[in-house]
Amino acid sequence: MFEKVDALLIKTPDENFFYFTKLEGFYENSYAVVLPDKVITIAPHLEEKADYFYKSKKELEKILKDVAKVDKLGINGEALSYKDFVYLKKLLKTKLIDVSQEIKKLRVVKKPDEINLIKKAYRISNEVVNQLDFRNKTEKEIVKEIEMAILKNNAKLAFEPIVAFGKNSAIPHHMASNKKFVLPALIDLGAKYKGYCADITRTFIDKRGKKVYEIVEEALYMAIDNMVEGIKAKEVYELIEKFFKKHGYKMLHGLGHSIGLKVHDGYALNKKADFILKENMVFAVEPAIYTKSFGVRLEEDIIVGKRKGKIIA
Repeated sequence: MFEKVDALLIKTPDENFFYFTKLEGFYENSYAVVLPDKVITIAPHLEEKADYFYKSKKELEKILKDVAKVDKLGINGEALSYKDFVYLKKLLKTKLIDVSQEIKKLRVVKKPDEINLIKKAYRISNEVVNQLDFRNKTEKEIVKEIEMAILKNNAKLAFEPIVAFGKNSAIPHHMASNKKFVLPALIDLGAKYKGYCADITRTFIDKRGKKVYEIVEEALYMAIDNMVEGIKAKEVYELIEKFFKKHGYKMLHGLGHSIGLKVHDGYALNKKADFILKENMVFAVEPAIYTKSFGVRLEEDIIVGKRKGKIIA
């Protein structure tokens, strides 16, 4: 990244502010100036920690002019609003360069502390789904139960849970309704712990779904075993696509996505995934089969390994 720019400027609510600063909290209207050897933070005086605090727009502008005084300043074009872009360009009178792709490449390989936080989020998610009591409850009631259980574990919802009973399980992004519990039941949920997300899906089936479940489960572990450093990501997708085709089914959505500070953290496992897998990339892998009357999706959070992938648990 620093071959293209002299410094990087990140403005909240861009989650990269927290990636580079390691701060926790709201940090509304805060900035991080990332230099090759340090990170400088600028925040309103109401925040707890920062290198510079400001109480007025005039103070903020003076700090930004002093701290971000470089020839080429990097920005995250995927998160910075056009209004903020115009404002910063006029204020700083420097060349603003989009380095969003470089930031994605930097973030996709996770550091040990990031892996530990995703692991904690995964464990909370897994524990919550294992303790659910579906009896006589509606999809909406289970969603509320999931939310409360995650909060009790000092975490947040990474996304609105998907709870789908019976025919509703055939809809990949079903919105919870007042439908009462019936098998099959598909539960897609994730906790967010100290900024890092998990994303898991469990499907509970009856006899009619047994064969489909077995195919999806085999596909899941086939994919996990092939999440290996040096493999082109689309090759894993193609492997599962061929496996499903052999059994008479189609892939109706991608095989998965990278996870981290966001649930969909920038990279996807699909037929266009031209990137090479590297050790310590973390992906949610979610093979699925949807029929007219029900669906089966199984999802695990996977760490790419040197010889094979493994569940992050």
